[in-house]
Amino acid sequence: MVTILIVLLAVFAVTALVVWCILDIDVADMVATVGAPVAGVCLIYWYGTPLAWAGGIALLAIGGFALYYLFKRRRNASK
Repeated sequence: MVTILIVLLAVFAVTALVVWCILDIDVADMVATVGAPVAGVCLIYWYGTPLAWAGGIALLAIGGFALYYLFKRRRNASK
């Protein structure tokens, strides 16, 4: 399980670097897109209770929505 957590954190970190370089976005936007999913994965890993799963999934969804919003905002700005 620790290996899975480390791999997920590495994937989020690489994604953050790529998105940051490609989209040229602010650091505050990066915190929402990377920090929320990492916190969600940590909640699920450390506690494993149904409430932790609910909170973790919600944080993962927030991170995904933030990333979607960044792509959408960037696409609309280039038009």
